[in-house]
Amino acid sequence: MTGIEQFSGFEVIRAAMEVEKNGHRFYSSMVVKARSELAKEIFSWLAQDEVQHLKTLQELAPKYEDGAFWENEEQFLPYLRQFREKEIFPSPERLEAVLQKDDSDVEALDLAIEAEEKFAEYFHMAAQSAKTSDGKDAFT
Repeated sequence: MTGIEQFSGFEVIRAAMEVEKNGHRFYSSMVVKARSELAKEIFSWLAQDEVQHLKTLQELAPKYEDGAFWENEEQFLPYLRQFREKEIFPSPERLEAVLQKDDSDVEALDLAIEAEEKFAEYFHMAAQSAKTSDGKDAFT
């Protein structure tokens, strides 16, 4: 986990917001790249779901602002990137390889399921190993 065990609740929420933004970018790009209308519709729904998740996290952020000690976003975002040391969404190379296949929509949907499962598993494990009470609460 390297470092995230010490994340404050605010850092957890902000890191999760960054992951949700990445998810929105991934799903939005898949709306354009998917071949079937059904896959486009599913990816569109998933992209909107990420927007809702982001709104929920934005509503939670004030609860944890006492744990915020960063003065500006330029200092804070590089720190949050260590949270993404474990890839959640597929790399552009992996996605491109999938898109070259005949059944690319099905495989891309499999990648989406895999990403959502990784994110949930990551937060579950992080909640168990968090050392700060508000970090544990935020991960949970």
